[in-house]
Amino acid sequence: MERHVHMARFATALPILLLLTQRASGHEAWLLTPTEIEDLSSAAIPSLFRSQIWLGLAAAIAFAVTLVALRLEPFIAIAEKRFIAPFWKKYGDIGPLVLRLGLATMLLLGASGGLPRHGTSAWSVSTFLVPDMQLVNVTGADTLIVVQFALGVLLVAGLFTRACGIALVALSLVGPVIFGPVFWSYSPHFAAPGLILIALGAGRFSCDAVFNLDSADRLVAPYRQILWRMSHILIGAGLIYLGLAFKLMQPTLLIAILEHGDMPTFGVPMPIIALVMTGVEILCGALLIAGRLVRPVALAILGAITFLAIVLGETPLFHANLYGALFCIVLAGRCIPIAHGVTRFQSVRAV
Repeated sequence: MERHVHMARFATALPILLLLTQRASGHEAWLLTPTEIEDLSSAAIPSLFRSQIWLGLAAAIAFAVTLVALRLEPFIAIAEKRFIAPFWKKYGDIGPLVLRLGLATMLLLGASGGLPRHGTSAWSVSTFLVPDMQLVNVTGADTLIVVQFALGVLLVAGLFTRACGIALVALSLVGPVIFGPVFWSYSPHFAAPGLILIALGAGRFSCDAVFNLDSADRLVAPYRQILWRMSHILIGAGLIYLGLAFKLMQPTLLIAILEHGDMPTFGVPMPIIALVMTGVEILCGALLIAGRLVRPVALAILGAITFLAIVLGETPLFHANLYGALFCIVLAGRCIPIAHGVTRFQSVRAV
C-alpha cells in the first residue's frame, strides 16, 4: 500500500519536476558565473530544505500569516482608498510612463550589450531581454538586436505603444523557441508588462497622446480588465515558478549570491534566511494570482528586489520590467478605475 502511495506521489509530481530541473536561470544566473552555477547545482542541499518537518512548519506559518492578512484586507482596502487611490486620479498616467522607460532601458541596453551577466564585459555581447540570454551563435541574432533596439526607441517616444506591448508579448513567446525551456522562467515577467501596455496605453509624455495616435483604445476597452488581471496572474505565476525552481529546489544558488553580497544575517543562519525569502516569493505570487492584497504585495516585492539590489550591489535595471509593472499595480490596484466607460486618462482630458 505504501509503495502505491509513493508511486502516486511520484506520478503527480513528475510534470512539475521536469520543469524544475532545467538548467539554472533567473536572478542567480545573472550574478553567478556558469562554472559557479554548475558547481553549486551539484552541491549538497542544506538539511533545512530536505526536512519535511521544517518545510511543513514553514508552510503552516505562511498559511497562518496569509489568513491574518486576508482578515485585515477590508481595513487595508479602506486605507488604500483614502491614501493611494487618489494618486491614480491625478497621476495614474505616470505608471505607463515608468513602465515604458524601464522596458526601453532594458531593451536598448540588451541590444547594445550594456546589461551583461556576471563575468561578461559590458558592451561585448548583446543579450535578449535578460543578461544570461546571450545572442552568441544564435540564428537571427542581428534581427533580434534590431527589433529590441526599435522597440526601445518606440517605447521612449511613446509611439504605437499598444503595438509595442503586443510585440513584447510575442518576444516573450519567441524566447523559449530560441533558447529552449529555460526561457520560460522569464516569459511571464515580460508578457505581463506587455499586457499592461496594451491595457493602459502610453500614459504621460507620449507621442500617442500628443498626435492622437492611440486609435486602438476603444477596441481594447472591453478587454481592459481582463488584460489587467492576466498581467497579475502572469507575474504571480512567474514568482511561484522562480521560488520553486531556483530557491526551493536549488537553495545553494540563492545562498551563494547572498554570501557573495555579504548580506547581513544578524546571527540568523543563511539557510533560514533563504527559506524565508523563498516562502515570501511563493506567497506573493499566490496572492497576485488570487487577486488579493495586490497593492501591498506589489509594494512588498518592490521593497524586496530593491533591498536585494542594494545588498548585492547589482543594478536595479536587471528588474526594470518588474519595477514598471509593479508600480502600475500599486497605483491602480486590483481593477483599473473606470469612469463612464473610459479610462481615467481619457476622462481627465475630456474635462
